Amino acid sequence: MDLNDYWQENKRFVMTVMGGVILFFIGDAMIDSFIGKDLRSARNSRTRLKSDLRDSRFLARDLTTARTENAALLEAQEALAVHVAYPTRPEFQLDASRGTPGNQYFTAASRVREDVLRRAGRRNVRIAQDLGLPALAPTRDDEIARYLDALDLVERVLNFVIEERVERVDKIEIKLDPGLRGRQGVGRVEKTRVKMKMSGASRPMMRVLASTQSPDQGEAILIDELEVVPERTQEGEVRLEVTFLAPRLAKIEADEEEF
Repeated sequence: MDLNDYWQENKRFVMTVMGGVILFFIGDAMIDSFIGKDLRSARNSRTRLKSDLRDSRFLARDLTTARTENAALLEAQEALAVHVAYPTRPEFQLDASRGTPGNQYFTAASRVREDVLRRAGRRNVRIAQDLGLPALAPTRDDEIARYLDALDLVERVLNFVIEERVERVDKIEIKLDPGLRGRQGVGRVEKTRVKMKMSGASRPMMRVLASTQSPDQGEAILIDELEVVPERTQEGEVRLEVTFLAPRLAKIEADEEEF
């Protein structure tokens, strides 16, 4: 069969193939015209990235430097933590040698309540008798530890209150950090809040606040909120609402410190 006979018998097929080839080259040209530049740029970028990944970016001395800097940062954090975390006194810290956490809580609460209320009565200072502690004693060890932190703070502030003869401490409210039982946890800083409402002459209350911040009285007690307003029913008296903090800092786990 010669070429002419083949053309006559298969010209539709040949034309279809040739049309497809022509369309392919036209499409390729159009693609190159519209996105060819971007495609070539992306390919070149990928080639450079592969080359960069094969090359070492850091040397051994860089790792040593990073570890040294990390150790310095951890040391600085520990130094700062001393001034942020509430300095609970030893007698308010759980100690296995002193019995169960529950018994330690009852002992501390009873001692503070009896001592504070007795001394307040002698100076004619009225104090909320529950000291802000819950009606039902906590049973979980972590909650007991936080309430003991708060009780330590309450006693310290009430010592100033009695000494300065503040007329009334109408209410004390202790609130644990909601993250202690929340899904997301407490984060880096856990905050136990102790809110106190006092009323009477303003000068004694201002002296109490000054004492909580004085270095002569030990570590300063952090204040979260503070409001002083005149008493509407008693001329010359004010009402002070102040929220103190007893923070705890979370420890960094060992695997977070390693590179």
